[in-house]
Amino acid sequence: MVFRVSGVPMVGTLYFGLVDRGTNVVEVRPTSVCALSCIFCSVNAGPKSRVRRNEFVVELDDLLGAAREVARFKGRGVEFHIDGMGDPGNYDRLVDLVAGLREIPETRTISMQTRLFMMSEDKIRQLAEAGLDRINLSVDALDVGLAARLADAEWYDVRRAVELAEYAVRNTGMDVIVSPVWVPGINDGEIPRIAAWAHAALGKRWPPVLVQKYVAHKRGRKPVREMGWRAFWDALRRLEEETGLRLVFEGDAFGIERRAPLPRPYAVGEKVRLRVVTRGIFAGEYLAVPLRLRGSAIHDRSMTVVSDVELPEGAVVTARIIENRDNIYLASPATGQPRRAFRRGSPYSR
Repeated sequence: MVFRVSGVPMVGTLYFGLVDRGTNVVEVRPTSVCALSCIFCSVNAGPKSRVRRNEFVVELDDLLGAAREVARFKGRGVEFHIDGMGDPGNYDRLVDLVAGLREIPETRTISMQTRLFMMSEDKIRQLAEAGLDRINLSVDALDVGLAARLADAEWYDVRRAVELAEYAVRNTGMDVIVSPVWVPGINDGEIPRIAAWAHAALGKRWPPVLVQKYVAHKRGRKPVREMGWRAFWDALRRLEEETGLRLVFEGDAFGIERRAPLPRPYAVGEKVRLRVVTRGIFAGEYLAVPLRLRGSAIHDRSMTVVSDVELPEGAVVTARIIENRDNIYLASPATGQPRRAFRRGSPYSR
């Protein structure tokens, strides 16, 4: 099921909207849809997922309206990084999203994480003209067979992504950096190959390669045992010595600055009256919004309610906040069975 998101707060959940981690970089999440089912995916995305039961696509005006508010709060020099629990390359209003973000006065950089293969040369030109500065390309192997195995999609051809990345660098003002996930024991030999290609063909304004560590998440796919952080950094530095290629970069290489985080309007342990909007991405999760809202992206929040009891759409529940890290709210029902909402005129009634 794909749920079209409109009229709900754009901050507060990882499913969609805006994520602020206390820097000048604001994550923009327009969709959770992904066509691949990567064997190491931290969010278990793709058509082969056995645990996801809902996907989200955000209406453009809602997303841009919230982005404008958050940018004013953050001040000048904002980077909007388009990513998500899927691949934003699948978003049907992607060019319009980039153009809208570029019109925000506080915007300095617009970047996007994508596997790129679903695009065309024409789409890349349109994105460049709309104002996209950088593509963070997800490529985990250059070997065609291994890349398809990692993506768990026989039809996936990494050569197309490579062609489009090189086209973007040669023919537009955009930059491309490659960000492979190092899955130990599976693509070890591909990391230096990817790094060599990136240093030769990509990275005009930013570092050409940013190797990511595979992290085993609770609901993600776990094909191998996770490498420890110290072992990961030590391995990267050994690769630097062996290849002569720089692989370790600090945050300032990407212009990341600490900024005041958005206010957290609800505290852990606080009880909040919520209205259930729809099911969440995973079983046992529900998207919900507080009954009392201020009409502001700075102060209003969507929340993920975790419940063993089925929560029907429109139900009103009293929930207790169990987590609010980075303004991502998790809550659980504080009382028994939910009751049906009876308030008319709610902005979330359907």
